[in-house]
Amino acid sequence: MAFAQNDIPELQRPCPMQVLQVHFDPLGSPALLAQRLQEAVRAGARSLLVLAGDGVAWPAAEVDPLLQALPVPVFGGVFPQVLHGTTHTETGLLVVALRNEAVVTTVEGLDTPGTDFQAPLAAAAAHPSSMQLVLVDGLAPFIADFIEAVFEQIGGGASFLGGGAGSLSFEVRPCLFTPGGLRSGVGLVVGLDSPLGIGVHHGWQSISGPFVVTGSEGNTITSLDYRPAAEVYRECVEPIVGETLTPENFFQHAKGHPFGIERVDGSLLVRDPIVMRGEHLVCVGAVPVQRMVYILRGQPDELISAAQQGTVQAVQALQATGRPPAGALLVDCISRVLFLGPRFGEELQAASAHLQQAAGPGAPLFGVLSLGEIANNGTHVLDFYNKTFVLGAYGHA
Repeated sequence: MAFAQNDIPELQRPCPMQVLQVHFDPLGSPALLAQRLQEAVRAGARSLLVLAGDGVAWPAAEVDPLLQALPVPVFGGVFPQVLHGTTHTETGLLVVALRNEAVVTTVEGLDTPGTDFQAPLAAAAAHPSSMQLVLVDGLAPFIADFIEAVFEQIGGGASFLGGGAGSLSFEVRPCLFTPGGLRSGVGLVVGLDSPLGIGVHHGWQSISGPFVVTGSEGNTITSLDYRPAAEVYRECVEPIVGETLTPENFFQHAKGHPFGIERVDGSLLVRDPIVMRGEHLVCVGAVPVQRMVYILRGQPDELISAAQQGTVQAVQALQATGRPPAGALLVDCISRVLFLGPRFGEELQAASAHLQQAAGPGAPLFGVLSLGEIANNGTHVLDFYNKTFVLGAYGHA
């Protein structure tokens, strides 16, 4: 059963594009999820994207039967926050009804060393799509290996967008919605026949380095320039923040001073240190050995400007395919919220204003605040970003 016209807020009205409905509730629950899933199926959804905030409990015992009983593919995750327009909240629930029939591939073992991702990804490669949504457990240590395998199997012919689910408490728990239930330690590759224009910008600037990563284990940096990683980091950051870094206050200061991994073209891939464990630094995402890294610092105006630039880039990339924009899916880093504080609303406003200028009033902007962002912006291989604004503009069908 479809919603009555006067029951649907402006951003939820059905329109002739792949997104049938975007239903946002500022306070979600498993019971409300069941209701929204049923409504979306009755409205004609052929696939369901579910995005939920970590501020609400999502027990697998309650959620799994809901997902397993659905007659259409379902995918998504529990993220630090979800966003809708210029609203962002840790308790929200987004159920996005899609006209497209998605091909969902669930890959286990992102938390297990030595996992062979190639064989399970062959199923995704056998169903090529113009858009691939890639979602991962953002706290799993082998995300980089998984993403590399995704790109090897599927290649650069598709637009890639996605991010890391999980909790800002950094406690590992089930965080990905799959057709089989709520899972941890997995990755999702979702094929959708919906071209995207991708925009990727971060706005962070180098203040120290370069340093050579002389020791790393997955997402943990053990040494820089043959010295303990935490020692080098403290020498650079403590004079700036005016305080001794400890395991207890580390994230408070590190959120404003990420690493930048130098690419071949000189651009920087941002990597977020989140935990100081002895003299080691645990990051969201891998930091390969023998790479050059810098310590970065951000200015609020630069980060807000980066959001606008990312939106412009995404809209222009979609328009270059001959499709006018109809809306956008945003994957933005939760640590940008923590860094910008009350000014984060300006970042969302900058993105929303340009999107609506290009697509018209009421164009849906929705998405998540994530633990890492995934994209291929057309000039690099598929990457796992931190502290980065990643937007996918979609067009009408």
